[in-house]
Amino acid sequence: MIKDIFKDVLRHTHALGFIEQVKISGDAESTTIEAMDADKTVILKGKLHNPVADFVDQTVGLSRMSVLDGYLKFPGFGDDGSNVSVETQERNGDDIPVEINFSSAEGHTGSYRFMLADVINQQLKSVKMKDIPWDVTIVPTQKNLKDLGYFNGVLGGFEPVFSPSTKDGALYFSIGEGAGDKSKLPINNNVDGELSGNWKWEIDKALSILRLSDSANCTVSFANAGAMQIVIDSGLGEYTYILPAKS
Repeated sequence: MIKDIFKDVLRHTHALGFIEQVKISGDAESTTIEAMDADKTVILKGKLHNPVADFVDQTVGLSRMSVLDGYLKFPGFGDDGSNVSVETQERNGDDIPVEINFSSAEGHTGSYRFMLADVINQQLKSVKMKDIPWDVTIVPTQKNLKDLGYFNGVLGGFEPVFSPSTKDGALYFSIGEGAGDKSKLPINNNVDGELSGNWKWEIDKALSILRLSDSANCTVSFANAGAMQIVIDSGLGEYTYILPAKS
């Protein structure tokens, strides 16, 4: 179970290519995930569907996630007779999670050290998000993602952002503007709400997150206040990505 949890967390953070640290916190009711890219263009707040006993009343950090990813992908650590466990140490009267230990039936071992709570709390400060009124919400299709990916390949080297707008109840994504090269992609022909088209988002980062919907449920929301929200439900947890817009 704990191995599946870490695989899920890394798939929705490290695998995106732009998140370098993750904070995991828990209590008896829930286990939460927080992360942010270095430029603060993507803010992640996630919650696992079931609390993880190892993190009740604890906070740990993940960095050097390529190491953890490598352990999780080693076949021997997933075979019969293998073991993956969270190890603790006593500090000031409390048992604190300090590392994940891996062992195979054949004798391979590996250990991955967590960042301690005071370190990750200092380096990855929690962001309090205001309630945002979402103006348009859609469930993206695989064709939407293929189209966005295709035209990003055509124009992305010159136009790295897209702008959503509505007209007559339909949602469009525009890449490029003015007298330069540009494309307009039909996304959904029947949406509630309206978007002005005044805001832009980085295609690469949005597309990386949206592609997680290949094996998960996904909704996308836009606000005229200048924010985009992508919610991914993996089955093990719900990951909410907030992307502040560029004007």
